[in-house]
Amino acid sequence: MDNEELLYIDNNQGRKLFYRFTPASFISVFTPLVVILHDKDGSGAAHFEYKMWNVLTPIHDCSSKNTTSCWLGEGEDFFVKDLLQELIENICQEHDCEDQIYFYGKGEGGYGAILHGILSQANAIFTQSPQIRLEAKKGETKVVRENDLSRFLNETDTFPIFYLCEDKFLVDNNSDYSAKDEIDYFTLSCKKQKIRCHRDFCPKPSDKDESVLKEVLDMFERE
Repeated sequence: MDNEELLYIDNNQGRKLFYRFTPASFISVFTPLVVILHDKDGSGAAHFEYKMWNVLTPIHDCSSKNTTSCWLGEGEDFFVKDLLQELIENICQEHDCEDQIYFYGKGEGGYGAILHGILSQANAIFTQSPQIRLEAKKGETKVVRENDLSRFLNETDTFPIFYLCEDKFLVDNNSDYSAKDEIDYFTLSCKKQKIRCHRDFCPKPSDKDESVLKEVLDMFERE
């Protein structure tokens, strides 16, 4: 689908974040929002709708040819982060779901899901082989908190429930980082801060993102 056919939000510099949004087909007591963040290869960005869920799928170029920090912005300009937060806030106000926010992501999308889930005060976050620590990008001149998601954790604030698992396909096809090491690192950080973090829920392996998403959303509904 061409960008011209997508919805978008922009800022006063003309920067745009494209997205798809599918509102719940009918309203009930439980009509939450799920934000689906794709990996750098774009997987997970396809159109998706399910039951009584409001579904937001931002579209962002995270490819290796792009110097953009996935779900942040470019260099030290985190315009994507700001636009996505504004977009989530707008949708939650319009659809009255600010108390029922959930995130799904894998790989770099897992990084984005954790970051934006924390910032949005989400109920729960599910990630597959998430990146937790980012290398400093070219042009960065200072240490930023966003380069290590554990820096966002503390004992005093309220945090989402984290669900972390490894994705065999991502592990086998990405030599840039160890998913297990990243998950171990973040799990330990959560434990130190007394934050709920689970590693015992992993959907059945599937080459279809839709099947995994449905299983995850069903799990969220049961919680």
